[in-house]
Order: sequence, then C-alpha cells, then structure tokens
Amino acid sequence: MPKKSETQSIQLSVIMPAYNEGMHIHENILKVCETLKDHLYEIIVVDDGSQDNTYSESLRAVNEGYPIKVIHQKDNRGKGATLFRGFEFTSGRLIAFIDSDLEIGPESILNLWNVMTETSADVVVGVKNPVENRFPFFRRSMSIIYRWVVSFLFGLNITDTQTGIKMFKRAVLEAAIPRLSISRFAFDIELLVAVSRLGYTIIEHPVKVSFHRRGGLGRMNFGHILGTFIDTLAIYNRASFWRWLEPSLATRLWMVFFVLGVFLFGIGVGKILTPIILMPPLKDIAHFIFLQFLPARLRDWLLAIGGFVTLVLSLIQLNKGLLSAFANRDRGDLAGILRK
Repeated sequence: MPKKSETQSIQLSVIMPAYNEGMHIHENILKVCETLKDHLYEIIVVDDGSQDNTYSESLRAVNEGYPIKVIHQKDNRGKGATLFRGFEFTSGRLIAFIDSDLEIGPESILNLWNVMTETSADVVVGVKNPVENRFPFFRRSMSIIYRWVVSFLFGLNITDTQTGIKMFKRAVLEAAIPRLSISRFAFDIELLVAVSRLGYTIIEHPVKVSFHRRGGLGRMNFGHILGTFIDTLAIYNRASFWRWLEPSLATRLWMVFFVLGVFLFGIGVGKILTPIILMPPLKDIAHFIFLQFLPARLRDWLLAIGGFVTLVLSLIQLNKGLLSAFANRDRGDLAGILRK
C-alpha cells in the first residue's frame, strides 16, 4: 500500500523533473515510492511542457493514493526552472533531485540520505562512479573538458556537477535559489557555486548511472553543449567579485582606473626602457623574449595575444582568491559578506 504521510512531518521531498517521459513515468514514480516506503516522503513531479502523456500518467500514481504532487508547466522552461518550481511545493526538511528517467536508480536517494546523516553535510552530490559506469567516448570527453573549465573558473572542488541526483537541506535551497538566474543547461553550476559561496558543506558520493539512450550524448546535442558553455560564462560573470559582492559604484570606478593605470604605466615603462633594452647585452636577451626574430606583424600579434591571455588568467585566479577570502566564515567581520 502507498505510504500515507499527510498527517506527519515529511522527512524527504523528492523532485522529479519530467519532459516527454510518458512511456515510463508512472512505472518510475512507483519505483521511487517502493524505495522510500519505509520513510515519510513526498514526490513532486513537474511536467516541463511535455508533448506526450507525461502529465496524465503521473496523475495515475496520484489517483492510486501515493504521496505525490504533479505540477504542470504549459511551456518548456528548462530543467533548472522546473526543479526550482517544484521546490515551491515541497514540505520536507530534506530535498532530493532525481531525473525521472531513472538512469540513476532510486536506491541512490537512500545512499545520499545516509551520507548526509553520517557526515552532517548540507549538500550531497551524486557523482558518476568511473569504475561502474561506461559512457560513450564523446560524452566522457565533453564531461572531462567541462569539469576542467568549471574547476578553473570557479575553484569548485567537485569532480562532477552534472549528475542528475543531489540532496539538500531545506535551508540551503531557501538561501541559494533567490540568487540564481540560469534555468536551463548549466543551472547545476550556478546552484553549487552559490551553495559554496554561502559557506555550506558539499560532499560527493559515487552513484551508478545506467546510460541507455541512443547516440553518444543521450539527450544532449551540440546546441545544448554550446548553450551550456554560454550559460557557464554568464554564471561566471554573475558569480564574480564584480557582481557577487556588489561593490559600490565608487569601488567599481576605482577598479576601472586601476586597469587603465596599469595599461598606461605599461606603455610608459616600455617607452623608457626601450633604449636600454636595445643596448648589449640586453639586446640579445630581448631578441628572444620579445620575439624579435619573427616578422614584425606576427611578433606584435603574438605578444598582444600572450599579454591578453596572461591578463585574463591572472584576473580569474585573483577573482577566486578574493572571493575565497571574503566568503570564509572564519575571517571575523568578513562573514558579513554572506547574504543568508
């Protein structure tokens, strides 16, 4: 029999975003219910503008008496917006996300729950187990590249941000969701970056994923990949020191003046040092450092590109260092930067 939980406090709310999952959504909902039958739980199914019978098949489980709420979105809004919409209807003290195709088995929900209980973590993120999971080469390659980009840009020490199962304490989502803007491809990144910046503890736990969709990318296509990288850059902008800590207008102007000053200073120093550099033995050293053995046009472009790349890389590292310092809860008054 379905476990009734209306009269008691809900322990866990499971949000299942669904898009065109009509063929197996009812069966998968029942699998989750069977897994959680010994607990006080609820399932929030959010139909993200499906064009099939996902909504009616989900309602079948409601009519059979299971503790389920079904939310229907007329338009397809994206996975992130769908999950956050589902959160509005939850009442559990813990919130779990799991993809409705159940490529990640529902038993992983209990595994993440156990980890959260044992570690007192605020968030437990499922990560693909590299030993048990075998994905198409192209999908694995894209995942590796994307993980490197995320680690480099945000300093987020998580090996896999995109796996479709995560568990949060309720207060974490209440604090983080208002700061989010991305609703589609890269919402996981923005959510985890916000959670990390707000000082919450994130733990990883390996899960088994049964990849059974056709093609090398599953539901992902090249448009999705491009969209993900564009969204990631947009997230970086909003999560940067410039936006996240909301410096005053005066502070922003001084930042601009600083960059302008470095630029002008560099030009001036270059003009002053040019006669000295052209004298032996510095002339021979400069010949290699400034690529004077190359044609002038090629040399100028290489030096300009090299300088630009160095500037960007240093600014990214400086941005991570500043945010890490300001968001550290053990740095006295700086903890006031956190907007909780």
